[in-house]
This record gives sequence, structure tokens and C-alpha cells, in this order.
Amino acid sequence: MSERIYPAVTVDDRCEARVRAGHVWVYESDVKECSVTPENGALCDVFSRRGRYLGTGFFNAASKIRVRMLSTNANDRFDDLFWERRVRYAVEYRRAVMASEADFLCCRLIFGEADSFPGLTVDLFESVLVVQTLCLGTEKVKDIIITALCDMLPDYGINVTAVYERCDVKVRELEGMEQFTGYWRPEQFGISDTSCGNVIITENGIKYDVDYVGG
Repeated sequence: MSERIYPAVTVDDRCEARVRAGHVWVYESDVKECSVTPENGALCDVFSRRGRYLGTGFFNAASKIRVRMLSTNANDRFDDLFWERRVRYAVEYRRAVMASEADFLCCRLIFGEADSFPGLTVDLFESVLVVQTLCLGTEKVKDIIITALCDMLPDYGINVTAVYERCDVKVRELEGMEQFTGYWRPEQFGISDTSCGNVIITENGIKYDVDYVGG
């Protein structure tokens, strides 16, 4: 195992068993001690009481979910390339399981913890991405993730024309984050941050007019 650079969070035996079985949340009541209290939204290492490395995740003392696990690979380096690999894997998986090209153009590209992106949902509507972030740690790296998606999707014939954030859910407040909605980097796509957003999608051969701003 490479030398650890993140604060260590020690958990009880029950939590160790859950994490080793694949559970990705460490609750407030699971934590026995911290070597140094991490900043909210920062990375930390999770260890068993016997000092066994269990994984690395996002810490948040404001949340009952104290750590959202990100990786169990002690050799992972959480740089831009790490997130780009994760994005590529998620997109490739959706492309493989969708029945047709039309289905791929209207699907959930990133499905939170199921794709190893804590608290992140990204829906694709033809050329529009709609993003929701419910984890403070993921909020801090979302620009890297969204940029990777915008750079990568042209490889699949999709040129992103807008990214809209629908972060207007109360659960964000439990993570110490404010609710908001709005376009991500609207100037990059030549749109106004107050623009109404509609896009025509096709699902199961039927066309729909989706209002991704109004809901």
C-alpha cells in the first residue's frame, strides 16, 4: 500500500463488515476516532479498529453520512485522470446496455453510488446534460467531472449544447449545501443564465418536449 496522505477515520467492527461487503456509506455512529478531523468535503482514509485499510471517501461532519466511500484501491490517486477514467467507464457502460442509439441519447449517464460517484446524477437529453449534486465532496470536483463529460461525449456523436444544474432538493441542506438551479458555465455554450430550456427527445419511438429548467 502506498504511503497515505489523508486523515485516518477509524470505524467499528460492524461498519468494517459492511464496507468490506460493498456498502459505501459510513455513518456518524460508525466512527470511533479520527487522526485529524478532515475538512468537510475533503478526502479521508477509512480504517478498521485493527488498522486495516478499508477505502477512501469524502468526509462531512455536517452529515449523518460521515464518509461516502469512493474507492477501496489503496493505489488510487484522486486526480483529474481518476475522474476522467470513471466518467469514461460510466459512459461506456450506458452505451453498451442501451438497446439503440436513440435510447442512449436519452438516458441517465451517471447514477450516483451505482457508478461510484457519491451523490451525483447526470441525465442526458439529446445534447443537454442535467446535473444534480447531493454530496459536498462531489460538489468540489464537479467541474472536473462535467468538463470530462463535455470533452468525451463528442466521441459518441454528442456535442453538448447546455449543462443545467437542478440542485434544488432539501437533502443538500443536510450536507451543509445551499439549494440552487442554473446553467453551468453558460458563457461556454453561448446561452443566458436565465434562458428557458426545452429540448425534443425521442423515447421508445415517441417524441417529447422536455422542459429541463421548469421540470
